[in-house]
Amino acid sequence: MAGRRSSPLKRWCVVLRAYSWPASLAPALVGAAAAARHGRFSAPDLALTLLAALLAHSGANLANTYFDFIKGVDGPQADDRGLVDGLMEPRPMLALAAGLFAAGGAIGLLLVVKNGIPGLLWLGAAGFALAWTYTGAGVAYKYRALGDAGIFLTFGPGITAGSALIQARALVPEALWLSIPMGLLITAILHANNMRDEAGDASSGVSTLAGRLGRGASMRLYHAMVFVPYLFTLTLGSPWPPALCALSLPLAFRLRSLAARGLLSELVPATAALVAAFGVLLSAGLLLAA
Repeated sequence: MAGRRSSPLKRWCVVLRAYSWPASLAPALVGAAAAARHGRFSAPDLALTLLAALLAHSGANLANTYFDFIKGVDGPQADDRGLVDGLMEPRPMLALAAGLFAAGGAIGLLLVVKNGIPGLLWLGAAGFALAWTYTGAGVAYKYRALGDAGIFLTFGPGITAGSALIQARALVPEALWLSIPMGLLITAILHANNMRDEAGDASSGVSTLAGRLGRGASMRLYHAMVFVPYLFTLTLGSPWPPALCALSLPLAFRLRSLAARGLLSELVPATAALVAAFGVLLSAGLLLAA
């Protein structure tokens, strides 16, 4: 009931899981910066891309909350509090999820027509399918230890390369390369979440990669997801990307400390904060390198 007494803004941040928004915004920035490095950039197109990514991501968060709740995965101890605390009712949440997906899709369709890039239509359709079937539509691949792969594909190549495609009207190979470190960092958010929820997921019959690997191997994989992206910055042919991204290393080492102390509830939003910092710094480094 405490959630009902909080401010409307705070309630909506909880319901939409606003802490996770860097996962969609950061790769869109990086993809646009990769295109700009090769001489193609439109600020209005970037604004539309960011809005579409944010709408679709928020819709996916709501759909995931809805399906986890109605399938009994999220109980009283769940960290996803939107439905558990009664901040919203299930059916309106599902309707809002569909509406947000539709709004994001409409912006995507506008970009397809305006920029003459039919390939974006198929990329968007694949992203929607991965988002909706994450916990819904009978597939629910998250429950089969495939969530990490789905998140990597959606937020790594999907958004990073898709954002560059919108800017350049063509595939940008460098954006595909950059989608790997971005995908790793964003998947680390999910992996931290699954390490935190390992006991609850197991009791609900949910299988995640973190659960299958066990705590020790999961921690090692998490550390690789966080630190390997810094190595990728050394391959970009300029000192600017690695130099600027190194400024975020204190955040990365803080994540290692949180993980070592078992503070997994803090680890999840802190990982999202690193995604935001790394994405902004990498984008700036790419622009300076141009």
